[in-house]
Amino acid sequence: MVYGKYKDRGFAVNPLTDKIGTAVPEHVSASEAFAIAGLDWEAEKRPVFFMGQDGYLQSHEHVSLVRSDNDQCLGIHGVNYTPVQNSALINLLDYLREDIEIENVLSIRQGRKVFATASIRAEDEVVPGDRVRRYIHAFNSFDGTSGFGVFFSDVRLRCANQLSYLTGKVCSRAASNGEGLRMRHTSSVTAFAERLPQLIQLERRSFRQSIEELRELSKVNVTTELARRVLEATFADKLSVPVKDGDATRQRLLTDLPEIETINSHYKGATGLGIAEVDGVRGTLYGLFNAITQYETHDSGRLKDDTERARARLESLWGGHSARRIERAREACLTLV
Repeated sequence: MVYGKYKDRGFAVNPLTDKIGTAVPEHVSASEAFAIAGLDWEAEKRPVFFMGQDGYLQSHEHVSLVRSDNDQCLGIHGVNYTPVQNSALINLLDYLREDIEIENVLSIRQGRKVFATASIRAEDEVVPGDRVRRYIHAFNSFDGTSGFGVFFSDVRLRCANQLSYLTGKVCSRAASNGEGLRMRHTSSVTAFAERLPQLIQLERRSFRQSIEELRELSKVNVTTELARRVLEATFADKLSVPVKDGDATRQRLLTDLPEIETINSHYKGATGLGIAEVDGVRGTLYGLFNAITQYETHDSGRLKDDTERARARLESLWGGHSARRIERAREACLTLV
């Protein structure tokens, strides 16, 4: 099963939840993948003008980053800002071609954010028939919301659930633990790339520990109390916001959260992908964890437009609230083993 290889309106979507997009062929080169994703352009530095009292004036402290193919403004930066071009990501992935296989390239918000995901050929079963694969993720932005870097995560193949926290604070933590790399836009991408093959080999070895942790979750049967503890930890951000009750307020409860009903349906196997069909998943901590990750990966989002909701969900998974909830769910489950 291939995770992700779909694109529409400039960003990728999950084929299991959003039946839209253009398929990216397997075994393509980095340059071909970026072209299919609409990322075969340069970010050009151009002058910034503002309205003065007597007409337009040029800023000598700022420049704009503009797409070379359509003049779309990607961001405003200081005059000394040096962008990491998409071609640098292409060269990075080509440099690693013996160690990885590209699976998707994401262009978000007209290319302001760029992500590339590739398998590092580390894969195993948690329980028979339920496989997890480790990925390397390269990310960059042209709007100043992130630097450039890479990190690793695991994805459940049966349902493409994201099983770990991807960007944001986790990148800082991963880098400090030797599990990821970051660089400033002014640093050398070549020197950065030379450190990655060894890091990939370390990730392949650490993948065994991650699989063993998930296997331990499959051995623990869930009680009402255990489920409550995991869900309260997962949605601690939402539960911290009081509920208005007339003129007063009260503490928000799990029963106040609409997502709990959907997660319960996933957990029982009624709507959970690969939960009822695979022995050792339903009724266990591993099953609860996957019910939560399925909701965050496939169901979350309030926007009515399907395409915009998919984009918002992707951004939330790559460093937003959904990513943090998945990490909290994983940590809460592991403390119960």
